Amino acid sequence: MLPVILNDQPGKIVFAKWGIAPAWMTKRPDGLINVRAETLRDKPTFRSDFLKRRCVVIADGFYEWKATRAGKTPYRIHLKKNGPLAFAGIWEHEPETRFAIVTTAANTLLKPIHQRMPLIFMPNECGKWLTDNATLPKLLETLEPRAYKGMEAYEVSRRVNTAKTDTPDLITSIG
Repeated sequence: MLPVILNDQPGKIVFAKWGIAPAWMTKRPDGLINVRAETLRDKPTFRSDFLKRRCVVIADGFYEWKATRAGKTPYRIHLKKNGPLAFAGIWEHEPETRFAIVTTAANTLLKPIHQRMPLIFMPNECGKWLTDNATLPKLLETLEPRAYKGMEAYEVSRRVNTAKTDTPDLITSIG
């Protein structure tokens, strides 16, 4: 359960389960945790969610894994000033509220680590994402990748890959 702001309650933070599962999805009971911006743009699968059920996912950072000869190396990405990040998301009731993060092409900071990243909004963009009931073409403009300033990425312990491990040192740089 993670903090999100739903477009039908834009002034309230609620907790929702990460992972949406469309009716056709039977092999992944936890659902999809990420949905590509291109999928929202080009395929009808999530069109209704995109038009009617958008959310902002609140986080203090995220992880991406870089493929290396020694295996995958985890990196933590966050704002240098340690402020909150706002990710674009879509949500559904299934019967509980669940969400997926919208991803886009990596920016210049992340390209050496991973080819994708969450679509991050600046604080002044969140309201438009949540409350704009514009036409599909207008909403699609919000999915364009952006350059994000003030972010940093650093290597963290591979213990971050173990769900049972939840200690503060997992966000400490090991580089």
